[in-house]
Amino acid sequence: MPEKAKELLKEHGLRKTFGRQQVLIYFRERSTAVSHGDLCKVFPEMDRAALYRIIQDFEEKGIVHKVPDDEVSVKYAFCASSCTAEEHHDHHLHFKCDACQETYCLPEQETPKIYLPEGFRANSTEVLVHGFCKACA
Repeated sequence: MPEKAKELLKEHGLRKTFGRQQVLIYFRERSTAVSHGDLCKVFPEMDRAALYRIIQDFEEKGIVHKVPDDEVSVKYAFCASSCTAEEHHDHHLHFKCDACQETYCLPEQETPKIYLPEGFRANSTEVLVHGFCKACA
């Protein structure tokens, strides 16, 4: 996996630092979204600001995408599709388990088209479905 992480960082024009590699591997192995706070717990040896910069770099380059959440913190998930710095293609629904609080991407479920009143213009659409995941149901 470290070689794949190095390749992906190179493809996106990012330096292959040990910290970036470790965070990228963590994102790729997760099936759920994570917050900055979650990453701080997983990587206590890393500076909080450095972790934040890594997340921001990954988002800017199309490696991770923001996941809507009803909590204060923003969550991020690995971009499974071919996202780039110019355009994210992760327009799908997200599911949050009310029991374990994990947030999942539902890439097979595209965000529905929303029809707005005349004069309105949307910049983005986020759908967060609540319920119970397989493990908690």
